[in-house]
Amino acid sequence: MELLKRYFLILVWGLYDLANQFFVLNITSLYFVRWITLEKEVAEVFYSLFFGVSMFLVAASSPFLGMISDIRRRYKSFLMYFTFLAIVSTAFLGVFKNPFLSLIFFAIANFGTQEAIIFYNSLLIHIAHPSRIGLISGMGKVFGYSGALIALHFTKPIYAHYGYQGVFIFTGIMFFIFSMPCIIFVREKKRIAEFSREKIKELFKSSRFILQNIFRQKHFLDFLKGTFLGLCVINTVILFMSIYATKVFGLENKEVVNFLIFSTFFAIGGSIFSGYISDYMGYKRTLVGVFFVWIVVLLCAVLFTSSFSIKFIGILGGFALGASWTVARALVTKITPSDKIGEAFGLFNLVGYFSAIVGPVFWSTVLFLFSHLNSLAYRIAFFSLIPFMVFGIVFILRLPELNE
Repeated sequence: MELLKRYFLILVWGLYDLANQFFVLNITSLYFVRWITLEKEVAEVFYSLFFGVSMFLVAASSPFLGMISDIRRRYKSFLMYFTFLAIVSTAFLGVFKNPFLSLIFFAIANFGTQEAIIFYNSLLIHIAHPSRIGLISGMGKVFGYSGALIALHFTKPIYAHYGYQGVFIFTGIMFFIFSMPCIIFVREKKRIAEFSREKIKELFKSSRFILQNIFRQKHFLDFLKGTFLGLCVINTVILFMSIYATKVFGLENKEVVNFLIFSTFFAIGGSIFSGYISDYMGYKRTLVGVFFVWIVVLLCAVLFTSSFSIKFIGILGGFALGASWTVARALVTKITPSDKIGEAFGLFNLVGYFSAIVGPVFWSTVLFLFSHLNSLAYRIAFFSLIPFMVFGIVFILRLPELNE
């Protein structure tokens, strides 16, 4: 019975990854970005700026909220609040057709989604055995990319009959349905700690020295630097791959959807395979290998446009995408004491959020500077991301084999 309960908790925890993927795919990566940039003809830089502002707000608040959750030993209530904010704001995208008003609601929805992920990740240690953190993290991403397949399949007829606005409302509904099991059934192991006035003062005092404490932890700082640089690339690819596929590869909307479906199957495989391998081979070596795969993906996207190369990019890119989050999330739990897990994920997400600002804005700036070169500008912009990944590997190589 205890084993069945453990499996059930892993299942309902993983379903949140599935729910989150509806937003990431339908809003961030595919339908909303195409609606704004291709149909409404809003420049990519405006999408990057609104996305960047929302990520900056998350970055500014996430370490503080992470420390609050650690003091209270309460993660699920934060997960619930920010999830509902994301769901409601996503649904509002289907109500307003003004692009700049929609960008505001998009920024709010993205803020809620990204904040919620901090506390969803923090629940990992409450449902997984320490020796299987990597595997369970990978299983969560399997649910997530399965959600991407479900979203791609069921959203196509919604888009065909009701257009972009129907997709946005549908996404909010699916986000709600699949996030509820985790919110209802997953429980923290520890009871809620007292949150007195003295605790609040202690929190404010400790937050003043948070950066100083980070710089004292050399390995954790190297990890943050490496993942920041890597995530600059990954977040940019997530945001603009569908636009790149249209501008450079010449794919139509239906072909882009099929390309994403194809690559998502390999993201599922990358998630579970990398989680299993990292538990045995080491999280550092696995993450370095994944970053090398990303370099190959970028080079192929820049140099080739044949149908075979597109499929090859889909295979490698999907694998690398699934593996990146799986291994990085597991690595956080290995270099962090359990009583600081909320703060650690707050900091991990902090660098992720800044990377989601820096990467897309850098990419959009390069694209703007070379815009007179038409599709070649997109290739140059993608090529300019490779040094980020190279230096990310350098910092990750400084880490010891922390799981050994």
